[in-house]
Amino acid sequence: MKRVIALGMALCLALGTASCGSGNPTGDANNDASPANSPVISTEEFDTGDITPPSSPNRYSMASGSVGGNFYLVGGGISQIINSGLPDFFNFTTETTGGGTANLGMIQRGDAELGIAMTSSIQEAVDGSADWTNGQVHDKLRVAAALYPSWLTIYTLKDSDINSFSDLEGKIVGLGSKGAAMDSVFRKMFEDLGITPAQIHNDGHSATATALGNGVIDAAILFSYPPFSAISELESTKDLKFIPLNEEEQEYLTTTYDFYVADAMPGGFYKGAPEDVAGVSEWNMLVTSSDVPEEEIYLITKLLFESTDDLRIIHDSLQYCTAEDTLNSNTYLHAGTVRCLEEYGVDVPEELIPPEYQG
Repeated sequence: MKRVIALGMALCLALGTASCGSGNPTGDANNDASPANSPVISTEEFDTGDITPPSSPNRYSMASGSVGGNFYLVGGGISQIINSGLPDFFNFTTETTGGGTANLGMIQRGDAELGIAMTSSIQEAVDGSADWTNGQVHDKLRVAAALYPSWLTIYTLKDSDINSFSDLEGKIVGLGSKGAAMDSVFRKMFEDLGITPAQIHNDGHSATATALGNGVIDAAILFSYPPFSAISELESTKDLKFIPLNEEEQEYLTTTYDFYVADAMPGGFYKGAPEDVAGVSEWNMLVTSSDVPEEEIYLITKLLFESTDDLRIIHDSLQYCTAEDTLNSNTYLHAGTVRCLEEYGVDVPEELIPPEYQG
């Protein structure tokens, strides 16, 4: 069958300006939604092979994020691709949620079959280590596919005397929503490196950018896929500069947290960052549950990996939704994903193969 996906909903979602972490106590930092490039996606026929569809399509939920945020835009677009490409198998509804940590809880409870989260939140969930987990080990979580990376972004006003991470000593620093993974990570980093900010400011990332522009805070930290629209909007009225990490600071994050890798935010997305800015990055993943049958996730991941052009119409960051990039997972892959990757000739490390995989 020919798949034609109307992106009217995605276009409406893209008009919002709030990030997934904005105004949300447990949301993760992500860049704001940007408008799709086209109202229609046209793709070629998708072959389901000898897999028999159910008697009626499964009515499933996609746990995404707050309206206007990238999680909600991406979740809605992926739901449309699945519904159109596999209409005999699925009817996905996109759910508005509090962000990545809320999504992981929904998946663990069986309230959603797919959801989006950052690797930092996934680690907290599978360990049951963060306050938001209430000590519960989220043992059903499985990664279905990689979505896109997010880069550490530390920014301040150009005339600020902050030029390095250590210069945050005695400053008011915005760390996004209280209780989110990044908030915990950087509070610990400040403590371990002997840096004492005057105050930690917790708010959504769009509100935090506004606070910086108004002089309420001195610097802001987030993970995002650039350009983050709130930063771009701030640069229309204020000159900014972006603060790199040195090698010791990169090493601290990558050795303390295995979901971070030494990296650099690509230059050229902001006026204040014409060159790459050294830091770390982590991944945003499409997450599912071990309770979802292998054949179903196999079909979904194969469809997504064969829909790169469609995904990039939803958001350019989804160019990273590939079989190879899915190996950036920091927890078990779903059995259906392993099956798909092996079919693609991708060598899956033993530590990513779930105990239920029988391939």
